Amino acid sequence: KIAKRSKIKSFVKVYNYNHLMPTRYSVDIPLDKTVVNKDVFRDPALKRKARREAKVKFEERYKTGKNKWFFQKLRF
Repeated sequence: KIAKRSKIKSFVKVYNYNHLMPTRYSVDIPLDKTVVNKDVFRDPALKRKARREAKVKFEERYKTGKNKWFFQKLRF
């Protein structure tokens, strides 16, 4: 049951820095720049690989228990 809850669905997206809202929250999860970059969107296989790498990093951080606030639902 816990393994089912600890699955994370990741995605890779390009965003415009002009539309980014500044917040006081940031997460220091280092992603490999050679795997996750702009060229990923040209090839679906590279995009899957980048998504998988991001998923592994986020699941690793979730299982260690650091940054619990990042993995909670937003309260509006």
